[in-house]
Amino acid sequence: MKKVVFIAVLTVFGFVGMNAQENDNQNDFNEVVEMAKGGSFYLGANIGVPLSGAGDLASFNFGFDVAYLFAVIPNLEVGGLIGYSHFLGDGTYIDTVGDGTIVRDYKDASFLPIAASARYQFNDRKFFAGLDTGFAVNLSGDADSGFYIRPKFGYNLGPVALIGSFTSISGGTNYNSNSAIVSVSGFTTANVGVEFGF
Repeated sequence: MKKVVFIAVLTVFGFVGMNAQENDNQNDFNEVVEMAKGGSFYLGANIGVPLSGAGDLASFNFGFDVAYLFAVIPNLEVGGLIGYSHFLGDGTYIDTVGDGTIVRDYKDASFLPIAASARYQFNDRKFFAGLDTGFAVNLSGDADSGFYIRPKFGYNLGPVALIGSFTSISGGTNYNSNSAIVSVSGFTTANVGVEFGF
């Protein structure tokens, strides 16, 4: 009889423990859902100057992005971002080399960045630092898709923020000409822009 009572007690405690664990897991999931519901959309636009090898191929960069971020701890937001980045090609160059000529046609290139995004708001929430990391899909031009990273810093002016950032897309490119190939290992820019939060 003692064995039966002992087994019954163990069974009851086992069920109670399992139910408590399920409730804890459900509560954790509900907390994440509530945090996500309390998130914010950010719509940004920026212009930039191509750097390094990208500066030889492109004269100007512009883009925009939309992100959805939610707080995971005080002052730290995480979420996802999707955007568009366009590089204006330098156009056609004709160089004379000896008795021949080299024609290089630097065409526009555009990318679709898809990234995880995080930002940390400093104490007074006037300044923040963020990082977007992911993949940039090439949409046009003689460029490859590649790894995307964009550290950024911002200053909040209420619903609008001013942002400075550095963007790097690792996808290289080969521009063919009639007698040479110009290769670049990736596209990098220094950017400034604005962002609207709602």
